[in-house]
Amino acid sequence: MKLFNKKNKRNNNDSKEKQKFDIQKAFEQNLKYISKTEINVNDIKNQFVKSNTRFFLTVGEIDCPTGKIVVSDPLCYLASGKYCPVLEKTIPKGKYKVEVAIFRNEYIGIRMCTARLKIKETEAVKYICATPNKEDNSKTVFSGFPVDAGMMSFCDEQVSEEYRNFLDKWYQENKDKNHYDDYFAEFFKKSEEILPAYQREGGDFIEWTNPITKNRLVMIASGLGDGFYQSYWGYDKNEEICELVVPMVNPNLFENKG
Repeated sequence: MKLFNKKNKRNNNDSKEKQKFDIQKAFEQNLKYISKTEINVNDIKNQFVKSNTRFFLTVGEIDCPTGKIVVSDPLCYLASGKYCPVLEKTIPKGKYKVEVAIFRNEYIGIRMCTARLKIKETEAVKYICATPNKEDNSKTVFSGFPVDAGMMSFCDEQVSEEYRNFLDKWYQENKDKNHYDDYFAEFFKKSEEILPAYQREGGDFIEWTNPITKNRLVMIASGLGDGFYQSYWGYDKNEEICELVVPMVNPNLFENKG
């Protein structure tokens, strides 16, 4: 069975069902969903399944030389060093895979639903909203992070600093150019060429390796675009952190039940 075939054939019955679906209401409900500071375990678990409309992939790994995690908009705020708080909880130094739950239907097309940083292979039984480290983020009093460039990322604090240093050097050598259009867009294009069935035209996710330090971070398209998103630590049955998730789209809201 082929999943996520982009050639979506619709018949007359599909069109009638679509007319019944209130897409504006679904978008409004999704805004409330991503702004919550509490999330249900099953809401996340039910996204990481495989069906005709749902799938999940490992889209890369990140390197964590300090274990201090930053979740942010990589093209806008991580690049500028603003609104990219370091999370209070830390994880062991090492490398960790990043997964993304993906949803596709006729109303919103292909969308990245939940990004997940897997720290242990155990299963999460509860989620707790991730808060910023007050010592490192004296001006940050809120949980969550803003997105203004349609993208989110997981990375280590040291890697975020290396990223900004790379961009500073890149701009010195590429005056009057843009770091997305003239650099990162090519990486996303190649990603889409490799896995065209699971992302939109132009690409929705990349693992990027800093050419200077060789440390990696992962960028993922942020659900339905710009907004304010929360991240949550997932705890297993032993009360140990096993993952970090960023819910971006609740696919249940966009499935027409008739």
